[in-house]
Amino acid sequence: MRHVCLVALALGACRPSQERATPDAAPSAQAVATASVSAAPPSEGPGSQPVALAMLPAAEPLCVDDGWCWQSPLPQGNNLYGVWGEGERAFAVGKAGTILVYDGKAWAYQESGTHKTLNAISGTGPDEVWAAGDGGTVVRFDGKRWRPEKTGADFGLNGIWALDPKNVYAVGKNGLALHFDGKEWQRQETGSELELKGVWGNGNTVIAVGRHGAVVRSDGSGWKNESIATTPYLRAIWGSSLEDVFAVGTPGDPVYRHQGQSWKPMASGTVESRRALFGSGPKRIWAVGDVGQLTRFDGERWTAEGRLPVGETGGLWHSAKGEVIVVGPAGRTFHLQTGAWKGYASPTYARLLGVWGSGPKDVWAVGEKGTLLHYDGAAWTARPSGSKEYLAAVSGRSDKDVFAVGLRGTVLHFDGNEWKRQSSGGTEVLGGVWCSPTATVAVGRGGTIIRYDGGAWRREPSGTQVFLNAVWGSGEQLFAVGEGGTVLRFDGAAWKAQESGTKAILTAVWGSGPKDVFAVGHDGTVVHYDGARWKPITAGLGAIAAKKEIFHGVWGSGPKDVWAVAAGGIVMHYDGATWKTSTERGGLVLTGVWGSSADEVFAVGWDGTILRRGSGKK
Repeated sequence: MRHVCLVALALGACRPSQERATPDAAPSAQAVATASVSAAPPSEGPGSQPVALAMLPAAEPLCVDDGWCWQSPLPQGNNLYGVWGEGERAFAVGKAGTILVYDGKAWAYQESGTHKTLNAISGTGPDEVWAAGDGGTVVRFDGKRWRPEKTGADFGLNGIWALDPKNVYAVGKNGLALHFDGKEWQRQETGSELELKGVWGNGNTVIAVGRHGAVVRSDGSGWKNESIATTPYLRAIWGSSLEDVFAVGTPGDPVYRHQGQSWKPMASGTVESRRALFGSGPKRIWAVGDVGQLTRFDGERWTAEGRLPVGETGGLWHSAKGEVIVVGPAGRTFHLQTGAWKGYASPTYARLLGVWGSGPKDVWAVGEKGTLLHYDGAAWTARPSGSKEYLAAVSGRSDKDVFAVGLRGTVLHFDGNEWKRQSSGGTEVLGGVWCSPTATVAVGRGGTIIRYDGGAWRREPSGTQVFLNAVWGSGEQLFAVGEGGTVLRFDGAAWKAQESGTKAILTAVWGSGPKDVFAVGHDGTVVHYDGARWKPITAGLGAIAAKKEIFHGVWGSGPKDVWAVAAGGIVMHYDGATWKTSTERGGLVLTGVWGSSADEVFAVGWDGTILRRGSGKK
């Protein structure tokens, strides 16, 4: 069921939104047959066309923990939800405690001191910056490093605004707010029970906005309600003064403006929802939202300025010198510099589901809509597949003999020159493929097992109807794993069921030999085969099991060097005795892992994620 889950999610059946939903459960096996993208088409008209995007030069790879570095997307792939800056310096925050700093030329990581998602950021100068996020998290930058603040709060924070170093507000769930007076944080009731999404202020006054038209204001003496009767979903607020404030959200039209008396609607320039808003003066205000739609206010009217190449956006900041920075999903960052929009050239933003190579300079990654990427030791490039079907797995025998399988019985073969489609003899989803010197086998839905004899694919009886997710082998012995803890072993003559010791869905399998085989799956499950029987491995996996994380891939260079990847951007390593977390900041969902040696390992996942752990930095 692993690849049914992954393919269905890629198609949109369980798509996580920017409301921080992290997938931890698989849809039914039938989901892949019915999944479809049903989002309404974006509006068309003046200002709705894509903006011309110049490419920024690639910088040194950004690395997270334990030597894992981003190769795609660039500059890094953790979702970003907020951005704020001073002068030429900007900070962006996001998933898993991600904080990036921009020096006017390139982005670099800063250690945040938390793995909680950070949703918003504000400051009074480059040495006084605050970021807020999930679970009441607030971290503070003093010019040298970030430190967690003791807020005493346990509710999610969506917005933060610093009036001065001794007057900071953060807002979030259930209409709750936090206030920092220079010494401590105190919880405040705003009089609203609606979730607050954005906050802005000037002088001693702050205004927060949120769901169902919620608007609350405080001047330090208490909160007052001034909600908008038409109950829009307000996501962001900014003003050039307390006499000229804008609030935006869903629907995208109108924009609400407060000029000292009351909130009034005004034409917005687009119907697209807005998620972020910022300006550098009353006549220089930008907003951005769904389908990357940009709008600009010139003091008189809002005008649509085109679309950035992104489905959603997270945050926007406008510098006093005119630079605009937009951040969003998959770590995307866009810069308006000297009148031109610029971005980073990434190999792909497709959801990648599998990875395999014949060596460190010949690696393939496959994914949605027939995506095929090839790494030659220096760079990843897209290759034509001739297919639009979702590809779930890839394996081969050499650089001139590679197979990829996927949706609707798709089988593709690479002969060293081009990829060509082969007939699998069926239309069942194929979730796994394995190639050895003596065998080429694919497995999939309904207990499907097919073997390639050099001329055609032929079915083999599996004795089961469950979805088989993956297959791996050594010599004549092959292992297939799937739903309900299913493990099948081929002994050279027939496939026979083995007792795995678990009922969890098994998603991937790998071994160093027929007496050292690992299978991983749902609920943090890892089971090991020693040639006689399967036994669970639990050492070091307590936290993963408690969170019911799903392992999607496993690979190793030997019995004491095994890697497993999971949802939540998690990479785990097994040293022969216990599992340890290598990183939890590897993007949204990691789906596959493979290496050419202990010193060269690749992990792939959603949003075009490609991580490399190696001796070099390419």
